[in-house]
Amino acid sequence: MRLPTMPPQLTLLLLRTQAGLQRLREDRGASTLEWVVITTLIIGIAIAAAAVMKDKVTEWLAKIP
Repeated sequence: MRLPTMPPQLTLLLLRTQAGLQRLREDRGASTLEWVVITTLIIGIAIAAAAVMKDKVTEWLAKIP
């Protein structure tokens, strides 16, 4: 029994589609990693700013008689 074969044009189209989807997945993964790093940096900066503000407020409260 002989299996049917696909025309070469259809095979090429399927290969290009698969390659495009793979590239899209890789780009999405890199983009997600970038967003995680950026978000982590922003959260770190916010925590540091909150700590500095808390120290300044505590200093000012200590000066009040």
